[in-house]
Amino acid sequence: MSNEAGAARYRVGIITDDAPFEALVRELLATVIPSASLERIALAQAPAADVDALVVDRGERAGSGLAAVQEIRGRRYAGGIVLLAASCDAALEHRLLALAPARCVTRAEVATALPAALADLSTRPALDDELGPIQRELRRTQQLVAMGEATSNIQHTLNNPLTALLAEAQLLEMEELGAEHRAAVKRIIELCRRLVGMVRGLDPGTR
Repeated sequence: MSNEAGAARYRVGIITDDAPFEALVRELLATVIPSASLERIALAQAPAADVDALVVDRGERAGSGLAAVQEIRGRRYAGGIVLLAASCDAALEHRLLALAPARCVTRAEVATALPAALADLSTRPALDDELGPIQRELRRTQQLVAMGEATSNIQHTLNNPLTALLAEAQLLEMEELGAEHRAAVKRIIELCRRLVGMVRGLDPGTR
């Protein structure tokens, strides 16, 4: 969506002591939400009346971040607040419910989760249109990552017992066996090798 001259921008304030991380967030918003502007705000100055949403980043200090959100709400700021934290556990999410509209986003997932959180907290429908294609692509990427993790788990779960079974069958093949039993062992070995090959083939890097 183009940002026409004179059009009202979506103003986002950020409270942070981490300049490099602020630059990352600024670049992210410029790419994903072109209509958004980002400005640093000191906690003592928050809330700024002309800011549509606030991003609160206290680094590794989750408790400090929650206290900052509580302080901002105490000043009657009603806009959306996104708390960036090292981790977002159930207890933190529960406490943020009392400070709604608020979301917790981990710093590690800021690239995929922050734009969606801002869109969820925004009262501007235009943001949904702007983020639509990008969010769909982000969701697709997240699904692919999840599929990759599931595939890795399947490989690990199946590969070890199959490899052990193949080794046992190869040892059995070395024993003195009758023709019928030897043929059965050969079939087992062949099937194990095919299964091991199929499991390895699940890894895109081996194709």
